[in-house]
Amino acid sequence: MPPENHHTEMKELMEQNAELLKENNDLLKRIHRNAVFSFWIKIIWFAVLIGLPFALYFYVLEPYFAAFGSSYENFLDGLNELPGFKGIDQMFNNSGR
Repeated sequence: MPPENHHTEMKELMEQNAELLKENNDLLKRIHRNAVFSFWIKIIWFAVLIGLPFALYFYVLEPYFAAFGSSYENFLDGLNELPGFKGIDQMFNNSGR
């Protein structure tokens, strides 16, 4: 093989390698962007899952308890009257000791 042909072949291989590196870099940037986006969506989702019950109680249920002259303690007393709930409540209270 003449050396001239060898240099052109190396140059072509280096150009192909540069193109592949650019394509790989673009793919990695997209993967990273999707991972960051997914992370923040999960954080927002868990915040909604944790915060929604509290917001539901304070903004929706609490006014009804206040309007009927009831309180959260009366609500729990009512729940304790349900069959099976008292045993679950006692199990959680005993496990904390």
